[in-house]
Amino acid sequence: MKMSRCLLFAAVLAFLLRSSAFAEQLERPGAPHLLPSETLAYVRIANVPELIAKFRQTSMGRIAGDQQVQPFVGDLYQSAAEAFQTVEDRVGVPLHELLAIPQGEFCIAIVAAEQGPPHVVFFCDVGDRLFAAEQVIESAESALAQQGATRSTQMVDKTEIVIHTMPGDRQRRVAYFVREGVTAVSSDEEVLTQVLGVWDGDEVNSLADNRTFTAIMKRSVGFKDEPPQITWYSDPFSLAKRATRGNFSAQAGISLLSGLGFEGVKAIGGSMVLATDEFDGIFHTHAMLDNPRNGALKMIAFEPGEVTPEPWVPRDAASYSTLNWNVDKTYKELTRLYDMFRGENAWEGQILERLRKRIDLDLESEFVDKLEGRATLVQWMQRPARINSQSNLVALKLTDKDQGGASLDRIGGKFPEILERKTFSGATYYLMSARRPGGNRQRDPEMIRAPTPCLAILGDYLILTDNEKLFEQAVITKSNASQSLANELDFKLIASKIQRQQGDTKAGMISFNRPEETFRTLYELATASSTQSRLATVSENNRAFRALSDALTNNPLPPFSVLARYLAPGGALVTDDETGIHYTAFTLRRE
Repeated sequence: MKMSRCLLFAAVLAFLLRSSAFAEQLERPGAPHLLPSETLAYVRIANVPELIAKFRQTSMGRIAGDQQVQPFVGDLYQSAAEAFQTVEDRVGVPLHELLAIPQGEFCIAIVAAEQGPPHVVFFCDVGDRLFAAEQVIESAESALAQQGATRSTQMVDKTEIVIHTMPGDRQRRVAYFVREGVTAVSSDEEVLTQVLGVWDGDEVNSLADNRTFTAIMKRSVGFKDEPPQITWYSDPFSLAKRATRGNFSAQAGISLLSGLGFEGVKAIGGSMVLATDEFDGIFHTHAMLDNPRNGALKMIAFEPGEVTPEPWVPRDAASYSTLNWNVDKTYKELTRLYDMFRGENAWEGQILERLRKRIDLDLESEFVDKLEGRATLVQWMQRPARINSQSNLVALKLTDKDQGGASLDRIGGKFPEILERKTFSGATYYLMSARRPGGNRQRDPEMIRAPTPCLAILGDYLILTDNEKLFEQAVITKSNASQSLANELDFKLIASKIQRQQGDTKAGMISFNRPEETFRTLYELATASSTQSRLATVSENNRAFRALSDALTNNPLPPFSVLARYLAPGGALVTDDETGIHYTAFTLRRE
């Protein structure tokens, strides 16, 4: 066991042992009220047992608990427990007892330091799991003693802080205290002293008083104000600057990012809410941005617009996303930033002129000026199932499809060895050569499909896809628009939920997904005889693969319909307002 890991491991478990005050069930502050306002990053589980209970109510939890699936899951867990026995003597307890130690709040955070890199702070409630903690601590303390660690204490009012110090030129420390059911660990005892001061009401603002933090958290509850089980927060730019103190090359890189405007990212945070009455899960992320935005952040230019699936989007798409964008705003800022760093007129000379010479394309007049601002991504699963069954299609809406077609034909004519002109049901497209220098690496066609990337103009859209079959499916769908995704009931349901949630700020992007399609592909791969034979072969020298192979052999998965009954569609939306960018994703709950 490495010295630093051993020290951290022992300190974390030592504070768990001393958490007997938890049994008194006293009122005490939560982690956001204990952490200082200069907290740079934070992840918190409000209550671990509650999180586990909520997870069991989600689609994944219900699948794992299904009586026809449970033997397979139990077999995998048993294999993990057996593998854990190799380190059980060092840890002191079996896997199931170790996992059961957290009994309440769990939080890990990174806090700014006056000098040097930031410090880590860790909070946890242990409850009545003291016997297991004692065994773990005994093993950890024995390992620490062998590494030469020394133990000391200091008192802050009536609270004892225990400090473990490792020998060496750079002394590494881990300190902890226990108070009213809260156990805290940090890489520096001064941070814990500050935490205790905040706890006792000193005039030091806590993270809960940080307006940016509270603004993000207020926007990260469930749709009906359901409390989240997991929350997270980060001030990425400040974290990067403080973590790289003394590293001049890293600081130079951060200065470059600052010049590009990324310092305007004030904070990013969000939450996860599981198993509400209506939803299987809700995920929030909010990026708080300076207003007005500058530099690269000015290039973020979502706009409200049409989001109904185009008439060529296949009805059996696994997912669909579309956004509306102010192309001119983004392009102007991109060229300005490029010229600012590379010199006056650098974009014209280094980018535009090279494209004219190499592929005979005037980027601005033939491409940028012809983009209407809508972009769509479609994902589709090709059968039979293979590792890369997921196919992707990107579509960019054009203001002049005829000019776009002429430009594509001209470029295709210049590079016939790369772009093969083909037609399907009257639609012209260019199949791109998948050959690469160095040759002909063999692929197993039963496991990996050969990519067939192609370009085309379909309706008002420039199409780029990695699968010729997906393009053909889009052409077939366009000929009968009633077969488009727009007419599917599950899409209409998700669209109505998105419409209800976007409020006064219209979404700049929406997405729709069918987890069932992804799971179906994974299921078909897992149950295919070819997969199982390969798994048996590679498992000869790999314990993890052997455990999976044995579990599949001893406990065959039930029909896919058993799993599908737990799966429901989901969606997402992005809104852009004066505070920043907010992303919300959700999956419906199937009864």
